[in-house]
Amino acid sequence: MKKLVLFSFAVLCSSLLILPTNEAAAAVQSLKRTQVVVNNNDLDSKDILNKNNQVFFSLTSLKGLGDLTFAWNNTTKQATVKGSDTNLQLTMNNKVAQKNGSPVSLSTAPFIQNGKTMIPLRFVAEALDGSVTWNQKTQTAFVSKPSTKLLTDVKSSALSTARNAAINLPRVSQLTEDFKPIMEASSLQYYFPENTHDRFIEVNNNVIRYYKITKNTAYLKWQAFISEKTTTQDNLYFINRAFIKENGSLPNFKDTTFANFRWMPHITSTGYGLITKENWNDVVFKQAELPQTNLKENYIIVDIPEEK
Repeated sequence: MKKLVLFSFAVLCSSLLILPTNEAAAAVQSLKRTQVVVNNNDLDSKDILNKNNQVFFSLTSLKGLGDLTFAWNNTTKQATVKGSDTNLQLTMNNKVAQKNGSPVSLSTAPFIQNGKTMIPLRFVAEALDGSVTWNQKTQTAFVSKPSTKLLTDVKSSALSTARNAAINLPRVSQLTEDFKPIMEASSLQYYFPENTHDRFIEVNNNVIRYYKITKNTAYLKWQAFISEKTTTQDNLYFINRAFIKENGSLPNFKDTTFANFRWMPHITSTGYGLITKENWNDVVFKQAELPQTNLKENYIIVDIPEEK
């Protein structure tokens, strides 16, 4: 057993992914800064294109949506995407695609750009049973499709299993800004209100975020930058630094008992314990080394025996 000191750095245009035509200036800017996030993975800018006020991305970017295979027929100029229960065929410069043998219409035909097959983001994501959320303020499209395992695990009666699924579900933000840490931390901290799995706080270096799970998606509800200035927080009592800037809305947690987990990838270990406003700075954290199977799935939350 080892005492661990708490680390002090301890969404919507949903019907159509089309930029408002009456905001020409914003549309011009978006050509440079549109972002696409597929199941929590940021796409490279070269895989994203705005054309005629619609977002396209490269065909192979779909790999983040699950176990998919891709094929290209150069004779017919046809791209095929196959999943466990979906067969999607798209022909270049043709607004009619085939899904499981049936014709479906596209708002804009796919095309080749710089050697890449570019496809309408919303159509392809939803044709593969995913969802797309557009954040106009940050010019970000979130493409989400939880795996079958995550959908099962998030409903598990085993609290650690449900929590692991929660931190790995697709994340979406409808906040007005996107706070990025100065660098990825050597450890991550997670805080779940005692005996819950549907909301959590994550601390990554100098950024703290609060997420709420709704319909199998982790929605970012609040975020803040953590400064170097020492202070006492009344609500998030376990953070002993001042917040430089906040964005969003945070519930009242000042009297909440938290299940606290500190994931340390360099030693493949998770420190854990229950904390309260009275004891958070004196808690003796236990450590659990994680098997490789957990690491592969990013299942780094463990059971806390004292949590009943």
